[in-house]
Amino acid sequence: MKLLQRIAYLNVGIYPFTSIFLIVYCFLPALSSSQVNSSSRASMLLFLTYLLIITLTLCMRAVLEIKWSGIALEDWWRNEQFWLIGGTSAHLAAVIQGLLKVVAGIEISLTLTSKSRGDDADDEFADLYIIKWSSLMIPPITIMITNLIAIAVGFSRHYIARHRSGAD
Repeated sequence: MKLLQRIAYLNVGIYPFTSIFLIVYCFLPALSSSQVNSSSRASMLLFLTYLLIITLTLCMRAVLEIKWSGIALEDWWRNEQFWLIGGTSAHLAAVIQGLLKVVAGIEISLTLTSKSRGDDADDEFADLYIIKWSSLMIPPITIMITNLIAIAVGFSRHYIARHRSGAD
């Protein structure tokens, strides 16, 4: 095989394992907000500064990618959403399934279902708008709920700390 073919196969083989890092990344805000106390505020500020720099860098890369490829911002955003959902659900399930097969010899079967057409048969993405329950939705929903709870706890802690300092 040529070098680019090897790199392509390596990418396809390793790509699902990025879901582990994506899951950790998605839970970092909730974890960091629950660990904040007065002694770790300086390290938290440094962490948030690095996170802001990385996020701005990724946004600039995305803008350049959009301009270079000529796709619409809406199409790019849809692709990012599906990447995040797939990375926290289907790719994670594939890694778990592969590990179960290699380590324990357990094989999980996959059942294909037929696609139903939505109300708009002219829309090529009509099947994507139909929401059906699947166990693959559990990790993304768990991430959303955990982060929403962390935001509420963070705001309440901030409000309580501010209220106490104003009362003294």
